[in-house]
Amino acid sequence: MRPWLIAVILPLLSAAALAGTPLPDAPHVVVQGEGLVSVAPDSATVAMVVRHRSADPAEAKRVVDRAVNALLKVAPGFDVASDDMTASDLALREDIDYDDNDRPLSQGHVASREVKVRLDDLDRLGAWLDAALAAGFTDVSDVSFKSSKEASLREDARARAVADAREKAAGLAVAFGGGLGPVYSINSLNSRQSDGYGATTLDRIEVTGSRIDSGRYLQPTIDFTERVSAVFEITR
Repeated sequence: MRPWLIAVILPLLSAAALAGTPLPDAPHVVVQGEGLVSVAPDSATVAMVVRHRSADPAEAKRVVDRAVNALLKVAPGFDVASDDMTASDLALREDIDYDDNDRPLSQGHVASREVKVRLDDLDRLGAWLDAALAAGFTDVSDVSFKSSKEASLREDARARAVADAREKAAGLAVAFGGGLGPVYSINSLNSRQSDGYGATTLDRIEVTGSRIDSGRYLQPTIDFTERVSAVFEITR
Protein backbone atom coordinates (compact mmCIF):
# COMPACT_ATOMS: atom_id res chain seq x y z
CA MET A 1 0.00 0.00 0.00
CA ARG A 2 1.34 3.44 -0.87
CA PRO A 3 2.32 5.79 2.00
CA TRP A 4 -0.16 8.46 0.88
CA LEU A 5 -2.96 5.91 0.97
CA ILE A 6 -2.11 4.97 4.55
CA ALA A 7 -2.07 8.65 5.49
CA VAL A 8 -5.57 9.12 4.09
CA ILE A 9 -7.18 6.06 5.65
CA LEU A 10 -5.69 5.81 9.13
CA PRO A 11 -6.93 9.15 10.52
CA LEU A 12 -10.42 8.28 9.32
CA LEU A 13 -10.94 4.87 10.93
CA SER A 14 -13.50 6.26 13.39
CA ALA A 15 -15.44 7.77 10.52
CA ALA A 16 -15.29 4.43 8.72
CA ALA A 17 -16.97 2.80 11.67
CA LEU A 18 -19.79 5.33 11.37
CA ALA A 19 -20.23 4.49 7.71
CA GLY A 20 -21.76 1.16 8.72
CA THR A 21 -20.64 -0.77 5.61
CA PRO A 22 -17.59 -2.87 4.66
CA LEU A 23 -14.79 -0.84 3.08
CA PRO A 24 -13.57 -1.58 -0.44
CA ASP A 25 -10.24 -3.34 -1.01
CA ALA A 26 -9.20 -0.57 -3.40
CA PRO A 27 -7.71 2.74 -2.19
CA HIS A 28 -10.49 4.80 -0.61
CA VAL A 29 -11.32 7.71 1.66
CA VAL A 30 -14.10 8.04 4.27
CA VAL A 31 -15.64 11.44 4.96
CA GLN A 32 -18.60 13.05 6.70
CA GLY A 33 -20.63 15.84 5.15
CA GLU A 34 -23.05 18.26 6.79
CA GLY A 35 -25.74 20.46 5.29
CA LEU A 36 -27.55 23.27 7.09
CA VAL A 37 -30.59 25.31 6.05
CA SER A 38 -31.94 28.10 8.29
CA VAL A 39 -35.40 29.61 7.81
CA ALA A 40 -37.94 31.69 9.66
CA PRO A 41 -40.89 29.62 10.97
CA ASP A 42 -44.42 30.27 9.77
CA SER A 43 -46.34 28.76 12.71
CA ALA A 44 -46.00 28.02 16.41
CA THR A 45 -47.56 25.45 18.73
CA VAL A 46 -48.08 26.82 22.23
CA ALA A 47 -48.78 24.54 25.22
CA MET A 48 -50.26 26.20 28.33
CA VAL A 49 -51.40 24.87 31.68
CA VAL A 50 -53.97 26.19 34.13
CA ARG A 51 -53.58 24.91 37.68
CA HIS A 52 -55.54 25.77 40.83
CA ARG A 53 -55.32 24.59 44.43
CA SER A 54 -58.31 24.64 46.79
CA ALA A 55 -59.53 22.89 49.91
CA ASP A 56 -62.69 22.10 47.96
CA PRO A 57 -62.04 19.86 44.91
CA ALA A 58 -65.19 21.14 43.21
CA GLU A 59 -63.95 24.71 43.53
CA ALA A 60 -60.56 23.76 42.09
CA LYS A 61 -62.31 22.19 39.10
CA ARG A 62 -64.56 25.21 38.59
CA VAL A 63 -61.63 27.63 38.49
CA VAL A 64 -59.75 25.53 35.96
CA ASP A 65 -62.79 25.00 33.72
CA ARG A 66 -63.56 28.71 33.85
CA ALA A 67 -60.06 29.57 32.61
CA VAL A 68 -60.29 27.09 29.72
CA ASN A 69 -63.71 28.40 28.68
CA ALA A 70 -62.43 31.98 28.80
CA LEU A 71 -59.56 31.10 26.49
CA LEU A 72 -61.88 29.28 24.08
CA LYS A 73 -63.96 32.45 23.85
CA VAL A 74 -61.09 34.63 22.71
CA ALA A 75 -59.58 32.05 20.31
CA PRO A 76 -61.65 33.11 17.26
CA GLY A 77 -60.21 36.61 17.59
CA PHE A 78 -56.79 35.11 16.87
CA ASP A 79 -58.07 33.17 13.82
CA VAL A 80 -57.62 29.93 15.73
CA ALA A 81 -59.86 27.21 14.32
CA SER A 82 -61.29 24.44 16.47
CA ASP A 83 -58.97 21.93 14.76
CA ASP A 84 -55.96 24.01 15.81
CA MET A 85 -56.77 23.82 19.52
CA THR A 86 -56.89 20.86 21.91
CA ALA A 87 -57.61 20.66 25.63
CA SER A 88 -56.69 17.77 27.90
CA ASP A 89 -59.02 16.12 30.37
CA LEU A 90 -59.16 17.49 33.88
CA ALA A 91 -56.49 16.20 36.27
CA LEU A 92 -57.54 16.37 39.91
CA ARG A 93 -55.52 15.14 42.89
CA GLU A 94 -55.24 15.69 46.61
CA ASP A 95 -51.85 17.03 47.68
CA ILE A 96 -50.77 15.07 50.74
CA ASP A 97 -47.86 16.00 53.01
CA TYR A 98 -46.71 14.33 56.24
CA ASP A 99 -45.89 15.75 59.65
CA ASP A 100 -42.96 14.74 61.86
CA ASN A 101 -44.93 11.69 63.03
CA ASP A 102 -45.66 10.57 59.47
CA ARG A 103 -49.32 11.50 59.79
CA PRO A 104 -50.88 12.59 56.48
CA LEU A 105 -51.82 16.25 56.15
CA SER A 106 -53.93 17.47 53.26
CA GLN A 107 -52.53 20.50 51.43
CA GLY A 108 -55.69 20.87 49.40
CA HIS A 109 -56.83 19.59 46.03
CA VAL A 110 -55.03 20.55 42.82
CA ALA A 111 -56.89 20.67 39.51
CA SER A 112 -55.13 21.24 36.17
CA ARG A 113 -55.69 21.15 32.42
CA GLU A 114 -53.40 21.69 29.44
CA VAL A 115 -54.38 23.51 26.25
CA LYS A 116 -52.37 23.39 23.02
CA VAL A 117 -52.95 25.80 20.16
CA ARG A 118 -51.39 26.33 16.76
CA LEU A 119 -50.85 29.94 15.72
CA ASP A 120 -50.19 30.83 12.09
CA ASP A 121 -49.72 34.53 12.83
CA LEU A 122 -46.47 34.72 14.78
CA ASP A 123 -46.80 38.48 15.16
CA ARG A 124 -49.62 37.78 17.61
CA LEU A 125 -47.79 35.23 19.73
CA GLY A 126 -47.18 37.70 22.56
CA ALA A 127 -50.81 38.83 22.50
CA TRP A 128 -51.99 35.21 22.69
CA LEU A 129 -49.83 34.50 25.72
CA ASP A 130 -51.16 37.66 27.39
CA ALA A 131 -54.72 36.52 26.66
CA ALA A 132 -54.01 33.09 28.19
CA LEU A 133 -52.61 34.66 31.36
CA ALA A 134 -55.61 37.01 31.57
CA ALA A 135 -57.93 34.00 31.25
CA GLY A 136 -56.31 32.42 34.29
CA PHE A 137 -53.60 30.16 32.87
CA THR A 138 -50.62 29.79 35.15
CA ASP A 139 -47.88 28.20 33.01
CA VAL A 140 -46.61 28.29 29.44
CA SER A 141 -45.05 24.83 29.25
CA ASP A 142 -43.71 24.93 25.68
CA VAL A 143 -43.53 27.04 22.51
CA SER A 144 -42.34 25.13 19.43
CA PHE A 145 -41.88 26.70 16.00
CA LYS A 146 -42.55 24.95 12.68
CA SER A 147 -42.18 25.50 8.94
CA SER A 148 -44.73 24.32 6.39
CA LYS A 149 -41.84 23.74 3.95
CA GLU A 150 -40.06 21.24 6.19
CA ALA A 151 -39.94 18.40 3.64
CA SER A 152 -38.30 20.47 0.89
CA LEU A 153 -35.94 22.16 3.36
CA ARG A 154 -34.74 18.78 4.60
CA GLU A 155 -34.10 17.69 1.00
CA ASP A 156 -32.07 20.87 0.46
CA ALA A 157 -30.04 20.22 3.62
CA ARG A 158 -29.42 16.62 2.56
CA ALA A 159 -28.21 17.73 -0.88
CA ARG A 160 -25.82 20.16 0.80
CA ALA A 161 -24.52 17.39 3.05
CA VAL A 162 -23.77 15.17 0.04
CA ALA A 163 -22.03 18.04 -1.77
CA ASP A 164 -19.99 18.79 1.35
CA ALA A 165 -18.89 15.15 1.64
CA ARG A 166 -17.85 15.05 -2.01
CA GLU A 167 -15.86 18.29 -1.69
CA LYS A 168 -14.01 17.03 1.39
CA ALA A 169 -13.22 13.70 -0.26
CA ALA A 170 -11.90 15.36 -3.42
CA GLY A 171 -9.69 17.69 -1.39
CA LEU A 172 -8.16 14.83 0.57
CA ALA A 173 -7.59 12.68 -2.51
CA VAL A 174 -5.83 15.47 -4.39
CA ALA A 175 -3.81 16.50 -1.34
CA PHE A 176 -2.31 12.99 -1.14
CA GLY A 177 -1.51 12.81 -4.84
CA GLY A 178 -4.53 10.91 -6.09
CA GLY A 179 -7.90 11.69 -7.63
CA LEU A 180 -11.47 11.17 -6.52
CA GLY A 181 -13.07 8.03 -7.86
CA PRO A 182 -16.69 6.81 -7.72
CA VAL A 183 -18.65 6.73 -4.49
CA TYR A 184 -18.67 3.31 -2.80
CA SER A 185 -21.35 3.95 -0.17
CA ILE A 186 -23.37 6.76 1.41
CA ASN A 187 -25.15 6.55 4.76
CA SER A 188 -27.34 8.93 6.72
CA LEU A 189 -26.12 9.35 10.30
CA ASN A 190 -28.67 8.68 13.03
CA SER A 191 -31.49 10.68 11.50
CA ARG A 192 -33.65 12.14 14.26
CA GLN A 193 -35.81 15.18 14.80
CA SER A 194 -36.36 17.31 17.86
CA ASP A 195 -37.59 20.82 18.37
CA GLY A 196 -37.31 23.30 21.16
CA TYR A 197 -34.75 25.63 22.61
CA GLY A 198 -31.16 24.34 22.57
CA ALA A 199 -31.93 21.08 20.76
CA THR A 200 -28.80 19.39 19.40
CA THR A 201 -29.01 16.16 17.41
CA LEU A 202 -27.45 14.85 14.22
CA ASP A 203 -30.58 15.67 12.26
CA ARG A 204 -32.33 18.37 14.14
CA ILE A 205 -34.56 21.36 14.27
CA GLU A 206 -32.98 23.94 16.52
CA VAL A 207 -35.03 26.93 17.61
CA THR A 208 -33.51 30.15 18.88
CA GLY A 209 -35.30 33.26 20.07
CA SER A 210 -35.77 35.46 23.09
CA ARG A 211 -38.20 37.90 24.58
CA ILE A 212 -37.34 41.58 25.00
CA ASP A 213 -38.59 44.01 27.61
CA SER A 214 -41.37 45.44 25.45
CA GLY A 215 -43.10 42.04 25.36
CA ARG A 216 -42.39 41.51 21.65
CA TYR A 217 -40.63 38.31 20.59
CA LEU A 218 -37.54 38.42 18.43
CA GLN A 219 -37.97 36.44 15.22
CA PRO A 220 -36.72 32.86 15.82
CA THR A 221 -35.01 30.71 13.23
CA ILE A 222 -35.26 26.98 12.56
CA ASP A 223 -32.13 25.06 11.56
CA PHE A 224 -32.55 21.90 9.48
CA THR A 225 -29.32 19.89 9.63
CA GLU A 226 -28.48 16.69 7.76
CA ARG A 227 -25.27 14.65 8.03
CA VAL A 228 -24.02 11.82 5.85
CA SER A 229 -21.03 9.50 5.88
CA ALA A 230 -19.61 8.48 2.51
CA VAL A 231 -16.86 6.18 1.20
CA PHE A 232 -15.17 7.17 -2.08
CA GLU A 233 -12.65 5.21 -4.10
CA ILE A 234 -9.36 6.92 -4.93
CA THR A 235 -7.80 6.85 -8.39
CA ARG A 236 -4.01 6.64 -8.69
